[in-house]
Amino acid sequence: MPWALRWRIAVKQTLDPGKGLSAFLSKISIAGMALAIALLLAVQSVMNGFDREMRDRILSLVPHVQITGNADTQQWHDLRDRVEADSSVARVRRFTQVDALLMRGQSVSAVRLTGVDAESLADFRHLVSPASDSWRPNSLVLGASMAARLGLELGDRVTFIVPGDDATQYQPLSVTLQAVLQSGTELDEALAWVHHDALSPFVAGSGGRQGLALQLNDVFNATQWRWQNDLAMPPSLRTTDWRATHGNLYTAIQLSRDLIGLILFVVIFVAAFNIVSSLMLVVTDRRKAVAMLMAMGARRADITAVFFLQGGLIGVVGAATGVALGYLLAINVPDLAVMLERWSGAPLLQTDVYPLAFVPVDIRWQDAATTAGIAIGLSVLAALLPALRAASLPVAPTLAH
Repeated sequence: MPWALRWRIAVKQTLDPGKGLSAFLSKISIAGMALAIALLLAVQSVMNGFDREMRDRILSLVPHVQITGNADTQQWHDLRDRVEADSSVARVRRFTQVDALLMRGQSVSAVRLTGVDAESLADFRHLVSPASDSWRPNSLVLGASMAARLGLELGDRVTFIVPGDDATQYQPLSVTLQAVLQSGTELDEALAWVHHDALSPFVAGSGGRQGLALQLNDVFNATQWRWQNDLAMPPSLRTTDWRATHGNLYTAIQLSRDLIGLILFVVIFVAAFNIVSSLMLVVTDRRKAVAMLMAMGARRADITAVFFLQGGLIGVVGAATGVALGYLLAINVPDLAVMLERWSGAPLLQTDVYPLAFVPVDIRWQDAATTAGIAIGLSVLAALLPALRAASLPVAPTLAH
């Protein structure tokens, strides 16, 4: 039997527009495979989005490596020059931090104030009302969620209570809200920046510290960089990396992504098992046609090839349909999330619970290619048992019944 005839028979059994049992079962198999692939790609795209936003949005706002401790001005200057000479370091900025209490009417909130300069502020995105051109000692940047929770608007005056040299002494620090950071991440809940000159008098207090914040070219090289350079630091300085504060979050995202992917791949295996049962029923439904072909000279290898081709066609059509549906579903996930929020009257994600306040999507062609390839391979493999069953049908008894 020529390959063209094998293809013609396989296509007819797979895409037969008729109402027979074979056509119905093939459509069910294709629909099951397409639905499994569409769900897998949509969920993978959302998890990829969380992974991307974690790296590009959250980790771009927090220091990859922090060097803190006690050192004089000259030591900090020399250390900064040495770190900036490292080719793996993208940016270095000096910072100061002070623990303070934010006084707003009758409410009091604990805040960690971070002092930055105008040059460092210009590196940060997502600022509402750019503040780098007029960054003054009385300027303040708050996270959008914190500002909203406290009822603050741009131009409002804010007072912080900062510890003095003695733990029992406290001093007021009055600043003006000049900008808010609306990153859509958990950082909007606690971020508070002021001009570094405003915190200079308080660094020596009980709640103050100073150091260097490093942004690396490769964020995942932070731990290795810390290990390699920790021994070269003075004993009074301490080096930490972003994994100390956000490592568990990133690990949780990766673990969730892997688990969800594994669960949905099991769904594809179930869809492939459905192909086995469907093709077995096709063999039963078309047994007389198979016996007639064999009586007309078709070899058992021809019958086996036809069913293998049918399994492959089910996989190809199901994979193509599933990839298209998965792409359409993935690009509409953010809009569906907004519709769900409007319908329920409550935000779907909140930064006081989740790392992001929105549903991110990152569609990767590698996921589609891998998933489609696995689905097609499983479909062809699923045709093995039905193909062997069809090839082993006895011709005479089958035609006699």
